[in-house]
Amino acid sequence: MSQPVQLEEILSLTSLDINTESISFSTVTMESDKYLCVREVSGGSQNQVAIIDIQEPSNIIRRPITADSVLMNPATKVLALKAGVQLQLFDIGKKSKVKSYVMEEEVLFWKWLSQKTLGLVTSHSVYHWDCTDTSSEPVKMYDRHATLMNAQIINYRADEDEKWLVLIGLQQEGDKVVGRMQLYSVERRVSQAIEGHAAAFCKFQINSKDPGTKLFVFATKTSNASKFHVIEIGQDKKPSDAPRFTKCVTDIYYPPEAAEKDFPVALQVSSMYSFAYLVTRLGYVQVYDLESGRCLYMNRITESTIFLTAVHTNTGGFIGLNRRGQLLGFSVEPNYFVPYILDSLGDVQLAIKVASRNKLPGAEDLYERYFDQLFNAGNYKEAARVAAESPGGILRTPETIAKFKSVPATQGQPSALLLYFQALLERGALNRFESAELGGQVIQFGRTQLLERWMNEDKITCSEELGDVVRSSDPKLALQIYLKAEAHGKVIEAFLENGAYDKILLYAKRVGLSVEPMELIQTAVNYSPKSALDLAQYFLKQFQEGGGKPLDHAAIAEMFYSRGLIQEGTSYLLDALKDDRAEDAELQTRLLEVNLLSAPPVADAIMAQNIFHYYDRKKIANLCERQGLFQRALENYNDLDDIKRVMANTHALSPEFLIGYFANLSPEDSLDCLKELLRVNPRGNSQLCAQIASNYADQLGPQRVVSLFEERGLTEGVFYFLGGIVNYSEDPDVHFKYIETAIKLGQFHEAERVTRESNFYDPEKVKDFLMDTRPKDPRPLINVCDRFGYIPELIRYMVKNNQLKFIEGYVQRVNPAKTPQVIGALIDLDVEEYFIKDLLQSVKNLVPVDELVDEVERRGRLKILLQFLEAKVADGSTESSVHSALAKVYVDCNINPEHFLDTNPYYDPLVVGPYCEKRDPYFAYIAYRKGQCDDELLSVTNRNGLFKEQARYVVEREDSDLWARVLSPDNENRRQFIDQAVNTALPEQKNPERISVAVKAFMTADLPHELIELLEKLVLRGSGSFANNRNLQNLLILTAIKSDTSRVMDYIRKLDNFDGMDIAPVAIDAGLYEEAFEIYCKLKQPEAAVDVLLEQIGDLNRATEFAEKVNSPMVWSKLGVARLERGDVVGGVDALLRAKDPAPYQKVVEAARATDGDQPSFEAVIKFLHMARTKVKDLVFVDTELVYAFCVCDRLNEMEEFVAGANSANLEEVGDRCFDEQRFNAAKILFSKIGNFAKLAPVLVCLGDYAGAVEAAKKADRLKTWKLVCYACLEAEELHHAQACGLHIIVEPEELDEILQFYQNLGYFEAAIELLEAGVSLERAHSGIFTELGILYSKYREESLMDHLKMWWQRCSIPRLIRATEASSQWPELCFLYIRYDELDNAANIMMNHSPFCWSHSGFTEVMSKVTNTEILYRSVEFYLDEHPNLLNELLSLISSRIDAGRVVYIVRRAGEQEMGPLGYLPLVKPFLMKVQENNIVTVNEALHDIFVDEEDISSLRQSIQKYDNFDQSELARLLEQHELVEMRRVSVDLYCRTGRHEKALELCKKDSLFRDAVATAADSGNSEMAENLARFFLHNNRPECFSFCLYSCYEIIRADVALELSWQHQATDFTMPYMIQKLHDLTSRLSRLESERAAQLQRKKEKQQAQEAEVNEDPSIVIHGLQPTQQTPMLGYGPFGNGPPSAYSQSGLLSLPPAPGTWNSQVNFQPSRSS
Repeated sequence: MSQPVQLEEILSLTSLDINTESISFSTVTMESDKYLCVREVSGGSQNQVAIIDIQEPSNIIRRPITADSVLMNPATKVLALKAGVQLQLFDIGKKSKVKSYVMEEEVLFWKWLSQKTLGLVTSHSVYHWDCTDTSSEPVKMYDRHATLMNAQIINYRADEDEKWLVLIGLQQEGDKVVGRMQLYSVERRVSQAIEGHAAAFCKFQINSKDPGTKLFVFATKTSNASKFHVIEIGQDKKPSDAPRFTKCVTDIYYPPEAAEKDFPVALQVSSMYSFAYLVTRLGYVQVYDLESGRCLYMNRITESTIFLTAVHTNTGGFIGLNRRGQLLGFSVEPNYFVPYILDSLGDVQLAIKVASRNKLPGAEDLYERYFDQLFNAGNYKEAARVAAESPGGILRTPETIAKFKSVPATQGQPSALLLYFQALLERGALNRFESAELGGQVIQFGRTQLLERWMNEDKITCSEELGDVVRSSDPKLALQIYLKAEAHGKVIEAFLENGAYDKILLYAKRVGLSVEPMELIQTAVNYSPKSALDLAQYFLKQFQEGGGKPLDHAAIAEMFYSRGLIQEGTSYLLDALKDDRAEDAELQTRLLEVNLLSAPPVADAIMAQNIFHYYDRKKIANLCERQGLFQRALENYNDLDDIKRVMANTHALSPEFLIGYFANLSPEDSLDCLKELLRVNPRGNSQLCAQIASNYADQLGPQRVVSLFEERGLTEGVFYFLGGIVNYSEDPDVHFKYIETAIKLGQFHEAERVTRESNFYDPEKVKDFLMDTRPKDPRPLINVCDRFGYIPELIRYMVKNNQLKFIEGYVQRVNPAKTPQVIGALIDLDVEEYFIKDLLQSVKNLVPVDELVDEVERRGRLKILLQFLEAKVADGSTESSVHSALAKVYVDCNINPEHFLDTNPYYDPLVVGPYCEKRDPYFAYIAYRKGQCDDELLSVTNRNGLFKEQARYVVEREDSDLWARVLSPDNENRRQFIDQAVNTALPEQKNPERISVAVKAFMTADLPHELIELLEKLVLRGSGSFANNRNLQNLLILTAIKSDTSRVMDYIRKLDNFDGMDIAPVAIDAGLYEEAFEIYCKLKQPEAAVDVLLEQIGDLNRATEFAEKVNSPMVWSKLGVARLERGDVVGGVDALLRAKDPAPYQKVVEAARATDGDQPSFEAVIKFLHMARTKVKDLVFVDTELVYAFCVCDRLNEMEEFVAGANSANLEEVGDRCFDEQRFNAAKILFSKIGNFAKLAPVLVCLGDYAGAVEAAKKADRLKTWKLVCYACLEAEELHHAQACGLHIIVEPEELDEILQFYQNLGYFEAAIELLEAGVSLERAHSGIFTELGILYSKYREESLMDHLKMWWQRCSIPRLIRATEASSQWPELCFLYIRYDELDNAANIMMNHSPFCWSHSGFTEVMSKVTNTEILYRSVEFYLDEHPNLLNELLSLISSRIDAGRVVYIVRRAGEQEMGPLGYLPLVKPFLMKVQENNIVTVNEALHDIFVDEEDISSLRQSIQKYDNFDQSELARLLEQHELVEMRRVSVDLYCRTGRHEKALELCKKDSLFRDAVATAADSGNSEMAENLARFFLHNNRPECFSFCLYSCYEIIRADVALELSWQHQATDFTMPYMIQKLHDLTSRLSRLESERAAQLQRKKEKQQAQEAEVNEDPSIVIHGLQPTQQTPMLGYGPFGNGPPSAYSQSGLLSLPPAPGTWNSQVNFQPSRSS
């Protein structure tokens, strides 16, 4: 028996180069089945985190992170980091920090509770942290229970709503490990302490009425017992009628050898099944059923403790990581688990419940036997439940329905069938058989609303059978069912019956059906013109888009027009003619003509769109003129006389149209038309003509139009015309003429506007005209002069005409900015000074002072502004121009100018300075100094020899840039400036900052000698505050270093207050080493002094003498380091030993390494390191280098003694270096000492010890080591040792291909096979081993492949084996693999293509029952026809539900058509056709009819025709009409009746004397004429009894007078009398009923009228407001429904005019298609 569970190794951490010391509970985390996080900790290297994708283990992300713990989010790439109290979330996908927080206490345990919530456990409390909110802080949930205070927290879990929480910990009590749990309810805020080791939450559904039950599952082990508990939580939240879960408690079994030490460590609930997986410390797994609490399976899956688990969503199991680093996957095997329960537990009920709840196979036979047992016992309700829950629906068949249907109903109890359907509906959706049967039952009781509800809830499966059942009672619901079932023929029939013609095309397009357009349109027009129009437009759109058939537009339009459907015909033609083609000219004319005669507004709207251009314009224009559509007539007339005649009707033409129409006329014709309009009505049309002319002024010419108006004395026309073009014209004459006309007509506002806004008139001409005309309104003249600079002329004109007030108004209100020009003009005209001053005072805050001063200054009248300027200043003005002008006035008038220039802060020195320079340069100097105008000040002082003032100004400015300018060599006055600065300006200063700026300026100007002279004067010769100034002394020495080195030594000896430690490096940089040495000696700095001797002077002997002199350890140390750097290891070590300085131990080692193994150097190193290891802290480095020095000196014995004692040497590092330098003996000793077998093995390989290398590899047990030793053994032909190593390599999937390729490259094919054969028995054997072994078998040992596949196919990678077997043409093996891989389509093809090797009927039918490609099913039919025809019906029966029976009929008929005639091989598949005929398929029905006719099986033919109506009845009737058998011809009569061809059926009946059939045919037709003709036929042929039978059978359709007349004519009154008596009785009864209904109607009408009169009489508001609408008699409105006035009939925006009254039922409803 196959295993009931699946166990696989998903990955191994050690194979991913994860150290075993990094595999522990504190370093590895696994929050889901997606990622593993390993915090790798190694001795010398930096800590890092390895993030392993469980789906792709080779894709490892490593990050250098020094954190205490790392958690990966269970769903996203968000990494949680914890370092002490610091928490941080980092998105490794976006490479950005999400959020961080610092806890107040350390987090001892943490875990992701969900995708967004992180649980944090501290020593006293538990917190939750919402990680979706970037600003939120951890929220405290509850305090830890006292029982968990000393426990180690191992897990923290929550239910899916995070309403229930459980904290789990372990605690050592004596020799027992006790489990402690704290269960907490968030809503109640209460905790409960529970003794337990592992726990989980899950959601469980007890039955179909259960909305969902929350379960708490936990396991515990005490000293007395070990229990597994399943309890319900949150019962108070469930409805009162919801079922409750029964608590389950089960003993946990432990094997005797593990009973004492074992206990639960993890508990996971399956994501797919109702199972719980319990994991124990010793590696046992137990599977529990949640419903019953029973243990279903137990086994040990690993010897190493599993310390991390997570749910595995793909398999419904779990994954667990053990301490060996193996990630194991455990899950139940769906196909074998239920059989295992039956065999091992023997509990049939349990097996059935497990299979039913989890949809697991394996209990089919049990279900069938159990169902039969319940059904035979009469327990139909339980039997229905079993059938409904049967796995795979094995009992949900038509046979089961028939069983329940056959049970007789019991009075007062629901039927068995109803119980069955009730059970099905409670558990899901019904299949097609169940849905059809249930539909019939529901329709029988008239409960169609139930069907609708079930359809909306997807409880039933829609099919054609269900639609047929519903169709008779609810056509709309049947249509919905047909649509869902995709029964195309039925859908179209339903649409036709419901009148939904427009939906037929939409449906046909959606499902890809083809229809004949014209037939469908003609059919639809009889029912709904609108639907016919929609159909026509749809077919037209299809054709226009290139996907439909061409249409006869004229025929379709005439079809509408002939029926009076003008609207529909017009709509269709608008769509059909939208392309506006020349070949459609007649149709365009026809369209417009019909609408002009019947609906002129529609024609007007169509022509307004300008969509047609090829119709007969002359004809249409005449019709438009007759209908009063003058605008359309003008659009279509071409003759000028016609145009003039129609245009005279200006009362009916809109001005907008006329304006647009003139665009089509030539200028000459336009002028003629304008003359005609002015002739007909000069005053009435003048404004219209002016408007038209203004729109076409460029073409007509403004002068010609003006002349046209002036000839008739229409000045207003000229004004209107020019007013229309003046805003757009650039003609100066037009603008001038318009201004002239406006002035003449007194339209001063227009003249003012044009002169103000226009830029195109001639200002000189307009100015002269206005000055000559002298209009009352001066604004036009002011505008012209103001805009074009005629201010002097304007002022002269106004002064001349004594219009001084206009001048004041101009400067005050129009343009104060022109005041300077006005003042200048007034001064030129010698206007009184008081007027000018008053004018200035009136606009003093608006006038631009700069321009005013300029104008007055040019005329030499600045004094006139004194009062104005002082008034401005008195008002608080701070304008620079005002104060600058006032300064000029003060200078000119000598009103204390020096004081004003020195104190006033507002004037502009750059304006005042040049003005003053011409009068007094000192005033200019003051102005420039005030404004710090450096350029101007230097210029004026240089020109006027004011160098002392210049030097003082420069010193006071403290501006380095200004200093640079005056000290520049380009300054020809530099010497004079320096003399004044050194002798006068600088000695006067007491401010050290100014001295500093000056010194820096001398330095920057590169004037060292002048600077030295200045500094010596200040420092050496002076006695003031600058004599002992440190900065000046430093500067003096530094300047001497730079420019005069001979003075440096003298300055060093004379000066004592300088910074020697700063100056000495400068001296060194300048090459003054002796001076630097002197400075250090003066400052008593021997270390710095010896550095100068060693580094700058480079004299080791002198340095040695200096060291002997000072005898300082630091000096000896520096000397020793210097000797080491020069390669003198022995001398350097000697100096360091004298200094007793171990600090440069690294330099000593580096210097020794640079000697390339020089033994004397390393001997000295050994001495030094012996001294150093007693003083330095870095013993690891020192001891490591000491051991290495022993190895270099080949003092291996001393080295062994040293490493045997206490030391801190990194022996692994030394061993690696020895290995790299091929010191293999030393490396062997070192690696053996530290037990590093992974590195010892390569050493032994290099020494040729392969057996020892294999043993070392076993002890190392690392993949890299195994590979190295294996490949070395292979190259050395040590195949036995290579296989021993290879067994440890092939268990790693990533390495398998490489090692096999290595084997095959060396030609060891059999050895590779033997290796894999030995590997399949390994515990860690994976699918790659089995797969590669199969591939090797297919290449080198084909006879073993099939046995291998049959035994191990489940553990192989089938796709790879498929490719291998296909390449080697191993067809049976390939077919086997395709079947096992569920690629049954390919398996079927292989069986048919290579049938001699692969085909068997049982195997082929099993494959065909599962294939998905329907083409293979049809190919199998052809295959069986060719090779196995006797088994064809069996095959067809198997695949009947998945094939198109019509296509099968076509295949079978075509296959034997040449040999067997038209029927082909159809008789061969008759059983199959009889079986599938219940689907009522056309081709099947017709094929069976052909068979029945050929076999003359009349009864079967009649039964088929009556039961299945989906075939061409007319064609079959025509075929049977000529048959030699009468019964066949009677079948033809029935068919003609069914198709409505009763005349033809009646003719056949008369021909064969089938009078009973004839009467039945006439009665079925419902045609009075046909029935009466048949009655005449009987009397004419002397068959009165048939006549009497006809009267009774056709009682409702034969008229009484005709019957009476015929009986009287043929003396058959006795045969007619019973019929007449019955007729008179029916007539009398009908009249009596009508009289009663009429009387009742009159009575109701009378009562209603009386009630209305009473209501009116009792309503007093009628006297004031009148009758209410409800009290009035309704009035007739427009249209057929009285719903308001007529409206436009366009929905697409083409037409918007209302129709003419009385046309198209007074309401146009024209709807063009969307395409138009």
